[in-house]
Amino acid sequence: MQDGSATLPEALGISIVIVNWNAREELDACLHSLEEQRDLRFELIVVDNGSKDGSQELVKSRYPRARLVDTGENLGFAEGVNRGLAVATQAWVLTLNNDAVADPHMIEALRREAKRAADRVGMIQCRMLFKQHPERTNSTGVLLFGDGSAMDRDFDVPVRRDDRAEEIFCPTAGAALYRRAMLDEIALPGGAFDGAYFMYFEDVDLGWRARLAGWSAMYAPDAIVLHAFQASTKKRGSRFLGVQVRKNRMRTLLKNGSPAMLARSIPRSVVELAELVAWTGASGVVDLVRAFKGAIDARADVERVRRVDRRAIERQWISKKRARPT
Repeated sequence: MQDGSATLPEALGISIVIVNWNAREELDACLHSLEEQRDLRFELIVVDNGSKDGSQELVKSRYPRARLVDTGENLGFAEGVNRGLAVATQAWVLTLNNDAVADPHMIEALRREAKRAADRVGMIQCRMLFKQHPERTNSTGVLLFGDGSAMDRDFDVPVRRDDRAEEIFCPTAGAALYRRAMLDEIALPGGAFDGAYFMYFEDVDLGWRARLAGWSAMYAPDAIVLHAFQASTKKRGSRFLGVQVRKNRMRTLLKNGSPAMLARSIPRSVVELAELVAWTGASGVVDLVRAFKGAIDARADVERVRRVDRRAIERQWISKKRARPT
């Protein structure tokens, strides 16, 4: 696999950032699928969060083209992506889950979409299918709900062969192409992604911030990825998932939601706060206070780049569907 990224026009160059933690076999399949791309003109970066399963040795021995970034510890997905962004050189950045396998035409399709994207299109969503059941959809983007919750668009819907490119609220970072100029514009002091999010909702937060700054998102149905849904979560258990989703939903809402939306979310937030306290105890309360204070502080950073009224975003993009319970 030859690196041809340097020969591309700067506006169409793509860096791929993959964050990995103890998923050697899944990472191998992911990187092999990138070797099989019809368009090999991309920069490849693997951020390894201190794996102990031979993942780094795999990258060095089998995929020498990849630039390996060893963080030395598990920093989570969001901060892992930030570490990859710090060394990425191209105008577009594809975040790809380590348990995803790319269709051979994925890069071709994403580059076509990037080429025709309007100036303020900063996010492009791949069509994500379940790896175990590729006839069914994992995600075609993110749906936002009035209480600040979110879910995958078209989750578990049979694959539609007649899908067309269309505007969406924002992509899920498991397979999303981001314009680097947008990421730089909306970056928080610690990076484009909020590194305080260990995992989950970091893509909703980034997409919401981008929307408030006047950027938009598109769905590219021809860019296909097969994804092993929640493979990382299974290593940690459902309680871990529940804590991350609840805490990060509230901090995302505190950073990006209008006062009216914050008020509407109070009933759900009260219930979830009680659940979090019951699950995590006194130490968890300290962590929650720190997390929510950080979110309130970050709201000022969001406000500095905001171009669009918060209520206007909510009126346009809050889904009338019911959220899938988490």
